[in-house]
Amino acid sequence: MLPNLRSYKNIYDNNIILMHKGELTFDLVTSLIETLEGRINAIEPERKVQRVFYSVVTECIQNLYYHMDEVRDEDVISTYDSRSGLILVMARKRFFRVLTGNFIPNYRIPGLQNSLDKINSMDYDELRDYYKEILSDGKYSEKGTAGLGFVEIAKKTKSQLQYSFQQITDEYSYFTFQVRISRVLNTTKTKQRVMT
Repeated sequence: MLPNLRSYKNIYDNNIILMHKGELTFDLVTSLIETLEGRINAIEPERKVQRVFYSVVTECIQNLYYHMDEVRDEDVISTYDSRSGLILVMARKRFFRVLTGNFIPNYRIPGLQNSLDKINSMDYDELRDYYKEILSDGKYSEKGTAGLGFVEIAKKTKSQLQYSFQQITDEYSYFTFQVRISRVLNTTKTKQRVMT
């Protein structure tokens, strides 16, 4: 079969440095993180940006892996893998964009949305205090993270967390999460978060 040239052109035009759609296993997660580490070292000269990128991307991929829910709805499974996830990493001149997607039961949406909105309402110092508060309270989710990953991503990127929920069936929606990582080093010591 001939390759879809339009798809290749879209990948190059959008500077996609990694794209994966499908089931995620522990070994695949490890491989994806290692692949991205090599690619960021090759395309990004600034060590500080490399460190933030690697940390944030690792957190995003691990969040996706640990919080994916196996779909038991026949209508969904006929179209998608039961544990299908999406990872997309793009490079722009001034920033990297990381996007993940996964199925989520609709009953989990209000709690997740409230958590993300709360994180987005905080400045850097508030995020740092909130992170410590979560750790000291020991209020962990059933999967053991208490939303620490999202707080850590917001702290390190100093940008808003973007998200959406697309309802698929009465029981499931598709959760899309994305974040920007600046490639422009900030020479001042501001802790203000930026809107994206």
